[in-house]
Amino acid sequence: MVESAMRQKVAIPSGVPSRTGYRARPLVFQKCGVANSSFRRHTVHSARIFPPVPGTAMPIGEMGAAAPNAPLAGRNPVPETTAYAMNASAKDAYRKLLAHSQELGLIANVVNLLQWDEDTNLPPRGVEYRAEQLSYLVGLVHSKGTAPEIGEWLQECEEGGAQGDIDAGPNIREWRRDYDRQLKLPARLVQELAHTSSLAREAWLEARRTANFALFQPKLTRIVELCREKADAWATCPSRYDTLLDSYEQDARTADLRPLFADLQQRIATLLPAAIARTASTPADLLKGNYPEAQQAKLNRVISEAIGFDFNAGRMDVSPHPFCCSPGPRDVRITTRYDETNFTSSLFGVMHECGHAMYDQGLPADRVAQPLGEAVSLGIHESQSRLWENQLGRSAAFWRHWYPTAIEFFPSVAAVPLDSFLLAVNRVEPSFIRVDADEVTYNLHILLRFEMEHALIEGKLSVADLPDAWNTRFEELFGLKVPDDGKGCLQDIHWCSGGFGYFPTYTLGTLNAAQLFHAANTQVPALAGEIASGHYAGLRKWLNTNVHAHGRRYTPQELMRLATGESTNARYFCDYLEEKFLPA
Repeated sequence: MVESAMRQKVAIPSGVPSRTGYRARPLVFQKCGVANSSFRRHTVHSARIFPPVPGTAMPIGEMGAAAPNAPLAGRNPVPETTAYAMNASAKDAYRKLLAHSQELGLIANVVNLLQWDEDTNLPPRGVEYRAEQLSYLVGLVHSKGTAPEIGEWLQECEEGGAQGDIDAGPNIREWRRDYDRQLKLPARLVQELAHTSSLAREAWLEARRTANFALFQPKLTRIVELCREKADAWATCPSRYDTLLDSYEQDARTADLRPLFADLQQRIATLLPAAIARTASTPADLLKGNYPEAQQAKLNRVISEAIGFDFNAGRMDVSPHPFCCSPGPRDVRITTRYDETNFTSSLFGVMHECGHAMYDQGLPADRVAQPLGEAVSLGIHESQSRLWENQLGRSAAFWRHWYPTAIEFFPSVAAVPLDSFLLAVNRVEPSFIRVDADEVTYNLHILLRFEMEHALIEGKLSVADLPDAWNTRFEELFGLKVPDDGKGCLQDIHWCSGGFGYFPTYTLGTLNAAQLFHAANTQVPALAGEIASGHYAGLRKWLNTNVHAHGRRYTPQELMRLATGESTNARYFCDYLEEKFLPA
């Protein structure tokens, strides 16, 4: 029997997909090294044209001393008004930087729109020319974004008091970080990576469809070479991989991730047998049925609107790999894919992407094309998608409210009692496909990808040997033999888009999600009751206030300490899983 509490001891793993993530595919700028934190994530956020360079490394998992919502040392608290501390010359330079950033943001969002179209509507014979379009625009952004006058304006601001300004200070700090890094990339590299990534997507789709790695190998080999060259050009960290990782999650380092992941792997191994036993009585095909795509789309929209996705500022489409992208400040697009034998697969994917989209929709509307109007990192972005998909979407409280609605759309669901339904959508069983993984085993998929991409970038694994290395490690982690490359190393789109360093942010996002959800419930005692009654405005407001509204004012770990009182750690996620699956 499943209790009604939100994080009860029974049925809340995550058997259906744990979707792609912010963006199923890295945005053009990120993949070519030019842009923003949205892999989309695969989106390019307005004007963040360059990935950040590392600051002072802060070990993931280090406990912070700051109380929740307390100002952080060295940072200004968010004020209601801006206090201008700049001299006249700095103010003029700052205005020029804002205008220039707006221009670059317009081009970046055109790139996002072209990428969205490429993933949803572009005919196959249009791919070659689309690659030329994207390569040109990315080169244009690189040229405009590395103009000498930008450096002059930044220096003028830094010398004229701008860094002491409440709002200008964070913008200047982040623009400087981005600009200095971007200067190191040759235009040829930026354009070639954009062009190659666009062509690689088609090769990857065919290779995955036919489970034939050889079709993708040449393109992946070249992308790995270009990503190594990009890391060497940036050279912001001792290792190539950490340099790439830092562009997605500022200050994250392999040396910190390895012990964190190793501890998590051990905790999962201990918990997994009990979690499997808890849900083993529920057949894997319990929810298998006939769920027409049109009806699924209607239910997806009803629930998306209920949790807070604004369809007046967004839309939902279909793509081979679900993602979210933002072609404009009031234009946030998500995609899904449908399995007409199981409606929950698409629904959980939509809730995941809605988490990303609501972050984008919740960014400060008056800070468009500024760092203060952009998401801080992928680990924070993934926390939003994982929270709405899992902490909320796989809870008993959620389904006690929405189960009758699901029956209205799909009458056959009534044959499955609610408790059995909950066990089915939270069924734990090792499987091959990451996006279909349950909550307990999901992070093993990320650990595998982290190991593989680290070895590829550091030259310890050749692309030709990737399938065998993948299959061997997969069997060690999951106890399953990979039947073909389609269910193995070809299943994700990230590498064909140049997204090396992206995968660890899924686990960081998972840990952040549990930690943030715990903090929200602690700070807002009425939240559990609101969620049980199908009202989510309180949760959205807490996330907007504590996460979205800050933009890039804080580093990811500063933001986590500000919101929760602690840096990212695995305790809350492990507690969350144990409360679900271990006997009372």
